[in-house]
Amino acid sequence: MSLKARNTIGEAWEFTQNNKRLIKWYAFLPAVLSTVVGILYVAYQYLSFVNSPLFGQEQTFLTQVALRAREFFSFNGEYIVPMVITAVVVGIFYILLPSFCQGAIIQMIARKRNGQEVKMRDGIRYGLLSFLPIFEYSWLVRTFSIVSVFTWAGFLARNLGWDALNTFTPILIVYFIVGLFVAVLFTYTEFFIVIDDRKVIESIAKSSTLVVTHLEETLLLIILMIIISVRILLQIVFVLLIPGAMLLIIYLFASASIPFAAYVVAGSVGLVLLYIASYLSATIHVFAATVWTFTFLELTSMELTSAREKPEDDSEGSE
Repeated sequence: MSLKARNTIGEAWEFTQNNKRLIKWYAFLPAVLSTVVGILYVAYQYLSFVNSPLFGQEQTFLTQVALRAREFFSFNGEYIVPMVITAVVVGIFYILLPSFCQGAIIQMIARKRNGQEVKMRDGIRYGLLSFLPIFEYSWLVRTFSIVSVFTWAGFLARNLGWDALNTFTPILIVYFIVGLFVAVLFTYTEFFIVIDDRKVIESIAKSSTLVVTHLEETLLLIILMIIISVRILLQIVFVLLIPGAMLLIIYLFASASIPFAAYVVAGSVGLVLLYIASYLSATIHVFAATVWTFTFLELTSMELTSAREKPEDDSEGSE
């Protein structure tokens, strides 16, 4: 790792530790939502596989859920409206909040980096100003995410069988490589959108140019990708740990004929683990955003040298 990269990462970590309110107000809630959705996603993929034709099941998992939901609501109709409202509200927050918070985080980091006085409530204004283009960009690149690759792989295996998955594996591998390539080229897109107030397509083009013209920073990009991967791995570990711990507690207490205590203890443990997972994820997210923001501000402050320009002859000044 170069000295410049180490300094950038060190400064970013110090900045993150000195601005924990940024984690609390603009990163924690999106991290909670992403962790909960991650748990639901993993649970859905697992149960869909277990209840798929691959294991001799006649009814798919979604069919079983639909039948049980119809049976439940036929005897508990009063829960329909509250549950629908809750699902809609959570869904809206999950879809909209990350883009809003991302714009606020980047803008506040950049302004604090440049010595401007920024208050936490200013993040609301910054998030709203950049919300629409960040939201548009997030859905544009979501198609090339690693989650999309695994989703398609699981869909093919469950519905068409292992032979179909093997057939499409080369396509999925190419799709995965293209996704990584796109992720690297689009590294600075959000920062052009938020800091320089550029349009999405223009920001994508400028980000690609910035990455290509600063190849010496490739090592830093790789390191940052590893940091993001660590964040994802942490989420996966907790995604698997939370429901597993809750089910184990319920089983142990239920076997002792005290089911109510089982649900209380399991729920408490689940909430504690959810808090830990979300806080770690939020901290790493702000840290990674800080590293990228510092790097973006530094790279964009450099002037590109034209091929027509000649180096200055400073030999006279050195005599």
